[in-house]
Amino acid sequence: MLVYHRTQCAQAVFRDGFQDATGPRVTRGEWRGVWVTDRPLDINEGAAGDALLGLVIPDAVFAAYERVENGKPYREALIPASELNKHRDTLRILK
Repeated sequence: MLVYHRTQCAQAVFRDGFQDATGPRVTRGEWRGVWVTDRPLDINEGAAGDALLGLVIPDAVFAAYERVENGKPYREALIPASELNKHRDTLRILK
């Protein structure tokens, strides 16, 4: 499955791999990992950054970490960086 991640740190991701981030989430408390989606998002949907990365991961990995919120027109998952880094050979800058 192709997933997307928007970032301001694309070169660091290519050099060092994905890094877990943490932060507050209104409905679920603290979170840790890397947010990816099933379609490209932009700043209007809360995704900041000038680079859009694409990465191919197994459907089962996405499903294991998927965060379902009713009413969202896209799917999203909070995946540990260590899981995403297993698939870095598929990483591409899309935009």
